[in-house]
Amino acid sequence: MRASRESGLNGAARRTVVVVIVLLMCLIGVSPARAAPVSDPNNYWVLVNKTRPLNPLRYVPPDRVNWAGTGHWMRRDVASAVTQLFGGARSAGHSLGVVSAYRSYDEQAALYDHYVRTYGQTEADRISARPGHSEHQTGLAVDVGNTAGQCELAGCFGDTPGGRWVAANAHRYGFIVRYPKGYTHITGYTYEPWHLRYVGVPLATDMKNRGIPTMEQYFSVPANPSIRSAADVAAADSAGTLWNYPGNLQGGFAPRTRIGSGWTGLKSGFVADWNSDGVNDLVGQWKTGRLTVYLGRASGGFLSPMTVGNAGWQSMTITVGKWHNGHRYPGVVGYDSAGTLFYYPNPSGAALGARQAIGGGWQGLKLTMADFDNDRREDMLVTRATGALILYRSNGAGRFVSEPRRQVDSGWNAIVQSHAAAGFDGAGTRGLIAKATDGRLIYRGLGTNKFLGSRVVGSGWGSLSVFR
Repeated sequence: MRASRESGLNGAARRTVVVVIVLLMCLIGVSPARAAPVSDPNNYWVLVNKTRPLNPLRYVPPDRVNWAGTGHWMRRDVASAVTQLFGGARSAGHSLGVVSAYRSYDEQAALYDHYVRTYGQTEADRISARPGHSEHQTGLAVDVGNTAGQCELAGCFGDTPGGRWVAANAHRYGFIVRYPKGYTHITGYTYEPWHLRYVGVPLATDMKNRGIPTMEQYFSVPANPSIRSAADVAAADSAGTLWNYPGNLQGGFAPRTRIGSGWTGLKSGFVADWNSDGVNDLVGQWKTGRLTVYLGRASGGFLSPMTVGNAGWQSMTITVGKWHNGHRYPGVVGYDSAGTLFYYPNPSGAALGARQAIGGGWQGLKLTMADFDNDRREDMLVTRATGALILYRSNGAGRFVSEPRRQVDSGWNAIVQSHAAAGFDGAGTRGLIAKATDGRLIYRGLGTNKFLGSRVVGSGWGSLSVFR
């Protein structure tokens, strides 16, 4: 697009170019919503999200200014637009202020790591961007709030008089509410009525007039990974065909989609973001003894397998997840034929590191990694031959809390396998999805240190190997 060259112009000329481009596109019958997304970080239309990082990754906007001497930095034209926005709000009887604006790569890294330690990886990815993937790093994003402080950086800001005025009028000043309600499945982030993104008046107005809520939809970006969320269930059938059953975030599934083939000979399969790029990957434990990883593509499908374990894995019982809160990437926990439990760290998002023995006497036990006590640390739920489900709480540093082991449920000898499922019953919900010996698929909601009930969400799963 010609608009990608606007960064070399001054502010007035830049705005003129954008206006002309939008008008020309309309005149010649080209819908702006069919235009290619912009990658130039200096451009006001740059599209940054979980699958479209900044290039360069440590980009620094060249024309940052300190807005009104507050210590909030943003690009020069954004600062002018914010001043006008707040002036318009004052005229309408609303007092607004800046809560946050530009953040550097390193500042975003520190913030994201804080959220991971506090809330866990899954929730952190819903509320915060990874470094190099944040709109705040462009200098085009501004978090705003009521100066009285009510509902600061909270969803209820959208219900305040000031928040409603912002939603109705931001486009007049070149802003959009970047993460609107009901579009988490497209943007990847929860509703943020306070997060404004500067795109310029023509584009913001065009989106408003045409009812296009997100930049992804405006630019028709095909962000369609094969496994979209932690509510999805992947399973291989007896012919080796791999299917994804997308969670509808309302306690059920959308129609399944075929996402792979050649999965015969599998002992166990797992879904994990192995390289922490925001796209779900697959881990295959094969009866031949290999352990392989298939990195997911943001546009769908998977790369060729990467072998992370060459031999001996057929005799292991394993599970995969973020076992150590201090480690960036998920690892493998499993026991060998002697019953020794090991943790295999994943230091680089690729090959496994040296294993660490963390327990003994684990023969014959079934393993499920899940944060049962809701302390943002992955625990181990262990099924004994009697059907008793025992909680082994994690200390978040790759070891177990030293305490008496508590039985949290019974009857699990009828369960073949289970895994954690986030958001299956709606935003913020937690639970387990388990396959029973009779082929039923069962959902168990999770509260804090307890189950919240059980219901059947599928049948006929007996011949399917469900990924955990």
